[in-house]
Amino acid sequence: MTGRRRFQRLAAPQALAWLQAHPQALVLDARQAHHHAQGRLLGSLRLDGRNHEGLLLSQAKDRPVFIHCYHGHASQTYAEMFADFGFVQVCDLIGDWEAWCQAGHPIHV
Repeated sequence: MTGRRRFQRLAAPQALAWLQAHPQALVLDARQAHHHAQGRLLGSLRLDGRNHEGLLLSQAKDRPVFIHCYHGHASQTYAEMFADFGFVQVCDLIGDWEAWCQAGHPIHV
């Protein structure tokens, strides 16, 4: 392995544009359930250790995947997992939820 990351890391401004360009993307929120309930990206699904396997097995590998979490660590781990599993277009959010909110991007409550 070359050590090269097989998923793309996006800053908040890039992430919004990417999501708008990929309306069919699977948007995954790796934050805790209570954070997801307080505010989330429109159409996002909670991602955790209990459902990741089902998502990996049930989704088309060519469906774009966008993952975010609260601080940026879990999203990278999950992004690597989806890329390892053969998903061809995987992105995660640099700075994650805090960066998204600070950029003034839309939040669904």
